[in-house]
This record gives sequence, C-alpha cells and structure tokens, in this order.
Amino acid sequence: MKKIYIFLLAAVLFTACKKADTDNRIIVEPPYQKLISSDTLTSGQLFGLTIGQTSADLYAKLQQVQVAEKIGGLSIVNNVYTSIDSLKTRLPLYTGIFMDEESGTSTGVQLSFENNKVKAIFLNNGTKLTHWPVNFAQNNTIAIGDPVDGIYQKLVNIKKNPSSAKKLERLSIFFKDNNKPYDPQMSASPQWYFVSTISAKRYVYVTLNFTAGKLVSIYTAEFESQ
Repeated sequence: MKKIYIFLLAAVLFTACKKADTDNRIIVEPPYQKLISSDTLTSGQLFGLTIGQTSADLYAKLQQVQVAEKIGGLSIVNNVYTSIDSLKTRLPLYTGIFMDEESGTSTGVQLSFENNKVKAIFLNNGTKLTHWPVNFAQNNTIAIGDPVDGIYQKLVNIKKNPSSAKKLERLSIFFKDNNKPYDPQMSASPQWYFVSTISAKRYVYVTLNFTAGKLVSIYTAEFESQ
C-alpha cells in the first residue's frame, strides 16, 4: 500500500497540471518537477486559511476559495477505518475508497466516484474491473454506475461472505469531495493537502498541519513542470 500511496501522491501533483486519462489507464512518466520555492507559515494566513482556525471553519473557507484559487481535490491523511459502520453516512462525502486486508495486498480494491456514481474499479495490481467481487451474484456486487448512496449496504452484504470479507479489514477514504458537506471526522486527521494551480506548468502543493483539530502550520512548495 505504501507504493500505491506514493503513486497517488505523484498523480495528484501531475494531474494538477494535466488531466489524466484514467478510463484507459494510460501510464506515462510524469514530467520532471522543479522546486521553485518552499515556505512554512506558523502565523497569518494563505488563501484565507488562517492559522488557529478549527478544521470545520477552515473547510468552509476552503470551499469558498477553491474556484478562485484553482484548488484541486482535498486529501485527508490517516482517514482509515476497520469497520464498515464508520462509513454508513460518510462515504458519499468522498470521491473514492480503498479496501484491503490489514497487511495490504496486490488485490486490494480501489473504487472511484463521480457524479454520485461508481466511475471506476481497479485492483491494486492495476487490473480494471466492471464489478467486484467478480464471482458474486449481481445484487451483491459493486458495479460501475452504481449509486454511491447504495455502496454501504452492498459492503454489508459482501462482508457476509468469508471469501471477500478480508478485503474489508482496512477501509481508507483519503480523497474528499470539496463540494460536499464537512465530515466531522476530518478533525481527527493530523494533515490535509491539496494543489493550487498557478498556470499550465506551475502549481503550489499545500500541506495543512493540525493539532487537536486546529490549524498550526501551513507548508507550501511551488513547482514547475519541465
């Protein structure tokens, strides 16, 4: 999973400048990223995001400025759970979920959402699926086009089968849909990050660091694609 997480981080940076063709899974070498400058703020504000703000207030401000500042999707660190019940009302607030065994495997499952429906299903090894689990009856599988609101109940049904239950030992919802309401559990995360696009080849990678649900520092790194 560590390799996958690093790959996704690189993908976030790359797609801030160029939209990837995820449907066809064309894998290309990302362009070289030159670091222009970096800084850490422990007072003041960036984009109206102010040191000392609670995570709830900060998220509301982020929603207000995301268009003007060309802010991409928000990633939430350590948003990992072991119980399906934890996702019952929260899954629709995110743009995807990773499901795997406790130790992480090449056959862990990645779902991505768009327009409140399942957009894509992949295994960690890159295999593209139309539904998962592959050998289940249709009413007990998650398929491309399924409404996100119905995923929770399908996961409950899938967990009843021992052959698929192990893939639900670790549930990760890292990527927040900024257009959806605040998730109170976000206050437990020590770090959020996002990319703000400056131009076609330049962007700022922003890390928001929290202590006890309050913003304590903002790290910024400006990059240019070569």
